[in-house]
Amino acid sequence: MKASVHDFFKIHCRYCLNGEDYASLAQMYLPIMGIDSYALYTVLISFRENEKYTFKKLLDILSITSMNLLSQSFSKLEALALVKTFHHEQKGYLFQLYPPLSRDAFLENSILSSFLNSQIGDVEFKRIQTERDYTNVRGYENLTKSFDEVFNVKNDALENIFSRIFKIKNSNQVKIKNPDFDYIFFKMNFDSSFLDPKIFEDEEFTQQILTISYNYQLNEEEMKEVILQTITLDKDLKYADISKNARIFYQKKNKITKPRFVSKEADAFINSETDDDTLMFIQQIENREPADLLQGLNGGIKPSVSELKMIEDLLNNTKFPPSVINIMILLVNNEKEGVLPGYNYFEKIANTWARAGLKTPLDVINYISRGQKSPQKTYVRGKKQASLPDWYDNYEKQLENQPQEKELSQDEIAKILEDAKKL
Repeated sequence: MKASVHDFFKIHCRYCLNGEDYASLAQMYLPIMGIDSYALYTVLISFRENEKYTFKKLLDILSITSMNLLSQSFSKLEALALVKTFHHEQKGYLFQLYPPLSRDAFLENSILSSFLNSQIGDVEFKRIQTERDYTNVRGYENLTKSFDEVFNVKNDALENIFSRIFKIKNSNQVKIKNPDFDYIFFKMNFDSSFLDPKIFEDEEFTQQILTISYNYQLNEEEMKEVILQTITLDKDLKYADISKNARIFYQKKNKITKPRFVSKEADAFINSETDDDTLMFIQQIENREPADLLQGLNGGIKPSVSELKMIEDLLNNTKFPPSVINIMILLVNNEKEGVLPGYNYFEKIANTWARAGLKTPLDVINYISRGQKSPQKTYVRGKKQASLPDWYDNYEKQLENQPQEKELSQDEIAKILEDAKKL
């Protein structure tokens, strides 16, 4: 959405949210879309239909200063099928609002339930799954009439109305395109005598296959195996059973229990791909000893006695954890193009990091990302010269007869993280 602050929009909303809707929003949608989109949705739902509003009004109400942040909040609502966005050159924007899925419908949706599980963890997710609000009815006889005891369904139209009223099937489901999955190739893998070809033309079945294959990152051949296993073991093609067998296939293939979901764009309120890369990087450096890391950087050649002594001294004298020393080694190795300097160079960096209050790998990553550099030459911004670390003068004297080092660029800093993942 490329709207400007003074552009107009209108709201279309045919639903009045009830207590269950708000409970679903708070307990299930909020963890996966963030407080920004949650607040935006509650504001939009309060606006009057067909009345013109400006985006400036939304920014003021939400105390958001950037249209980019507001657009990102809208995008998450669109992805979760709570908002549809339309645009007209003369009339401006139109937002159609949709109610959240009920608790049970949300849990039956493989994408949403998996996403929620990845955000709140197994314990809290299990609590939501087993939670019931019903009053204890032990000792009572159940006299409740079933639907078909009271009503007689005469045509499809009435059945559709029933489904909409009780939210049995929400037509505004979360849409998954999954462009990497070739659905035509997938259905061509099946013998027409084994499965009725008409089932592959069903729109709902197609969407379910695209959703499940996306959720568990399965290709066409793997999804075929899932379908065959569902028919063989469960004797049916229920979507819940297909999803269950896809999850089993995923676990065997990847040796992990469930996929993680992250926002493609950096997001201040929910996990993003940037956060995911950082987490993977930290996990890798925390599981490596500095000596092993150095051996990997040396092409498999074991570190020399002096290098091992330098690492030991760094660990003992700086009191930094091995993971922080690992980042220091990667940083200097990149800067020096594989030729590591002596202990004094590393010690000076360690002192700078200590004075900056850095203690964990995440502290160091954030410090580097903010543009802080290891010992480098003076750089100029405008007419002001940047201040140098207090140890730099002494170090510069040691290098006065050596070729001048290149300044570490932002691309080189980013490459450090990439190199670490390749290890």
